[in-house]
Amino acid sequence: MNGADSQALVGNVHAFTTSGRGLNVEELSEMCLNKLVSVADTAAPALKDQARMFRAQIKPLLMHYMQQAIKSDRTTLYNQLKPGHPDVAEIILRI
Repeated sequence: MNGADSQALVGNVHAFTTSGRGLNVEELSEMCLNKLVSVADTAAPALKDQARMFRAQIKPLLMHYMQQAIKSDRTTLYNQLKPGHPDVAEIILRI
């Protein structure tokens, strides 16, 4: 009988929790950056510095576009709700 070797590779697992709210743009940006930019502890110091600088430059960009995505989604919701529920549509824009 032929068999197959299999193994499960499990990376680091992190849990993020909030109380009474969802994750905000800064928290989500950090989560994204943790996936995008990582450098081994054994990497050369110059490479680590370069990765840290890249991360610092990318974070504001991620945050900006996440904010834009939120505004765009609210505009979409507003336009969908306005015909039948103008009062709710206005509330969505004020959030």
